[in-house]
Amino acid sequence: MNFSYVKIQTDSLNAAERRRLAGVVLAAGASRRMGRNKQLLDVAGEALVRHTVRNVVAAGFDFVLVVLGRDADDVKTALRDMPVTFVVNERYREGIGTSFKVGVDALPNDVEAASFALADMPLVTPAMHRAVTEAYRASRPPLVLARYGEVRAPPHLFRQDLFGRFSGRGDHGPKDLVKEFGGEAVWLDFPEVALTDVDTPEDLQRMDVLLSGKQG
Repeated sequence: MNFSYVKIQTDSLNAAERRRLAGVVLAAGASRRMGRNKQLLDVAGEALVRHTVRNVVAAGFDFVLVVLGRDADDVKTALRDMPVTFVVNERYREGIGTSFKVGVDALPNDVEAASFALADMPLVTPAMHRAVTEAYRASRPPLVLARYGEVRAPPHLFRQDLFGRFSGRGDHGPKDLVKEFGGEAVWLDFPEVALTDVDTPEDLQRMDVLLSGKQG
């Protein structure tokens, strides 16, 4: 996939400048498609959520956290051999804002910034996740935001000083933070195909083809 972002040279950064960055996968959603949890649908031979988490892990974050909710045990089992930490959002039915809040509250104190990904976006590649962290390390803005054409969607990175501002309100998410600090954000443009969703059997077939092609 081709996408545009400012290439940052990170090799010269010293240890003090490379404080820990976390990747957080929001996998607590209540959404169900075709009779079961969308994250557990078999795509290209394994659960959809597994593709997403693998990409986040491969991006090289210092700490990877997966926020669970619906079917938590089944999702955890699907990820059982991955080097990640789990936290359960008991309020996931109230909306994604609760998962953002649970995620930031579960991060280690030495995490300087966290990039949030959605479990049902497996076409966001490790290179795209790395672009987010490189953009952050270049100037340490309060936000690094991704867009796909005209659509703004994760991964989104938030600096630690914003963590306490997450409201945890229902479906609201961190929209207030994006509105308040969007003018200071670094924006990255990613391919629109990475927004491909799975809502119908046809969508599932297309996703299967796309992910099988990536693996091949």
